[in-house]
Amino acid sequence: MTAPQLVVEVDRVLPAAPATVFKALTDASLFSMWMGPAGSTIAVEELDARVDGRLSFRIKLPDDGPEFHLYGAYLDVQPGRRIVHTWFLEGEDVESTVAFDLEEVAGGTRLAITHTGLSADEIDQNDAGWRHQLDRLEEALAKIAA
Repeated sequence: MTAPQLVVEVDRVLPAAPATVFKALTDASLFSMWMGPAGSTIAVEELDARVDGRLSFRIKLPDDGPEFHLYGAYLDVQPGRRIVHTWFLEGEDVESTVAFDLEEVAGGTRLAITHTGLSADEIDQNDAGWRHQLDRLEEALAKIAA
């Protein structure tokens, strides 16, 4: 019997057009501005945002903290609307899937993140992590607009 796979769902209205939010999710220089915990260093190795394209990046935590390598493959890419990719953390053999759905709304873009394939012990950390990432993405979008 396999463990149940749980889901984290978070969303936020971001003050930017869907095309701008999509670019922040797929352009290496913008992606490195918001991905990972505040104060960490992001090294984007690959963001080939097309079906069967690869994503690969490293997160180096601050204060001589550890480095993590995350990678996956794009399953669905609809510019300005949707991105779905697999998500692996190096050293673990568990695959999960992350979907980013973008919807134009008054005042910007509603970005809904759905992270599936998680175990019970990963839910709280991933929920908090994606909420933190949305905070950082919102800050990055403000810098882009400035």
